[in-house]
Amino acid sequence: MVQVDPEWCGGVTEVVRMCAMAEPFGVQVFPHGHGIHAALHIVASQSPQLCPSVEYLYRFTPEKHYFEVEALVPKGGVIPLPTRPGFGIDIDEDRVETDKEVFAFS
Repeated sequence: MVQVDPEWCGGVTEVVRMCAMAEPFGVQVFPHGHGIHAALHIVASQSPQLCPSVEYLYRFTPEKHYFEVEALVPKGGVIPLPTRPGFGIDIDEDRVETDKEVFAFS
C-alpha cells in the first residue's frame, strides 16, 4: 500500500499520477487525511480496488475545518462527496467575524 498526502506531494494531479503508477503493480493507494477535500475527490475518481478508502483524522479534521459552512463529517463510515463547485468549500462568514479574535495571532 501507498499512503500519499495531496498537500505534500504536489496536489490532486500528482496523486492521480501516483495512482496510475501503483495500479499495474496491484498496490493500493490510501490518500492521507490532512487534505480531506482533495483526498476524498481522489478516492472518488479512482476504482475502489485501487483506492478503497480515505483516511479521516477524527481528532484533527473537525477542528481544521471549523470555518466551513458544511464541514465533511463521516456518517456511518461514509463521507458524502460535495456537489458544489471545486472541492465544495464554503466559508461561514459569521464564524470568521465572530471568532476572529479567538484565532488571532499576537
